[in-house]
Amino acid sequence: MKKNYLLYSFIIVVIVLTIVSLIKNDKKFSELENRNLKTNVTFSIKKFLDGSFQEDYEEYINDQFPLRDKWISLKSINEYILGKIENNGIIYGSNGELFEKFNSLNEEKLKNNVEVINNFAEKYHDKVSLMIVPNSYEIYKENLPKGSPIIMQEEIINEIYDFSSFTNNIDIMKELLDNKNSYIYYKTDHHWTTYGAYLAYCKFIDSINGNRVDFENFQEVELPNFYGTYYSKAKPFNIKADIMTYYDFNNLTMEIVGDKVYDSIYDYSKESLRDKYSLFLYGNNPLTIIKNKDIKNNKKILVIKDSFGNSLVPFLTQNYEEVHVIDLRHFSSKLTGYLEENDFEDILIVYNFINLATDNNILRLKY
Repeated sequence: MKKNYLLYSFIIVVIVLTIVSLIKNDKKFSELENRNLKTNVTFSIKKFLDGSFQEDYEEYINDQFPLRDKWISLKSINEYILGKIENNGIIYGSNGELFEKFNSLNEEKLKNNVEVINNFAEKYHDKVSLMIVPNSYEIYKENLPKGSPIIMQEEIINEIYDFSSFTNNIDIMKELLDNKNSYIYYKTDHHWTTYGAYLAYCKFIDSINGNRVDFENFQEVELPNFYGTYYSKAKPFNIKADIMTYYDFNNLTMEIVGDKVYDSIYDYSKESLRDKYSLFLYGNNPLTIIKNKDIKNNKKILVIKDSFGNSLVPFLTQNYEEVHVIDLRHFSSKLTGYLEENDFEDILIVYNFINLATDNNILRLKY
């Protein structure tokens, strides 16, 4: 026993952890990681023979490991002490900021996506606007660690706009750079803040000669203790929480087509979570239709977007009687058919640069 105390200690730890795993209740959701955890694993001879049971059980053990969140936090502390500047694809910047590590660009995929958008805009001439949102590291380059292997975005975005001759190009780069000292991007999340989205909204409305809504005329609601996607991936122990803001717009109804109709565009149940961004529009849904009871101008806009659009859409509800929102990642119907059924005044395509360069679903604009 004295000669092999490490071996016996290891065996004892494994046995104790196994017993604890068997008797404790499964945890269904991890707030720290903002995801559902693996719970039930069903055994069958077929699953055992094809290996799927072993894979499911390994995932189950990983997710239900005793004190999992504590071990994750301890790992983060150790990596900080060792001087690591990134973890799980997230770069630790200065001023408590986190950035996504995007160091490989599939130029062919990006080219195909841009061509599809341009062809789509040619078909619906004079209606389509394109807004490419730079990711936070592009705005705050000076806060990246020296030598960070990152694809710089500004030049590429300008090239895309030069190529996209059939779209009304909404260049928001300068606007965001001019306001970089304001709170326009979250530090723990990949999205822009509501104020950042508002600046983009103003650029779009100006481009179509519309009237901006002044957010100061509406009640502001602040939600502290917001920890977003970057935090969920990297789990840094010494990062301060963000504050999320939204504006309480009245007399709106929102239908998630195929689900139900809501009397608000906000999912208030998300206020108590760490990652609160899915409060906007109840998250990413295939097709959402928002109607403003106070507006009777017969104007409709279609927004084709990734999740950056979720915090921009609420402002558009103050300019259009109807706002239709499509997320191509989940929309299974034919887009051309939907456009034939509806007469849209404007069509706004809004994607952040990384999604524009990597998303396979943009090609569905052809159908």
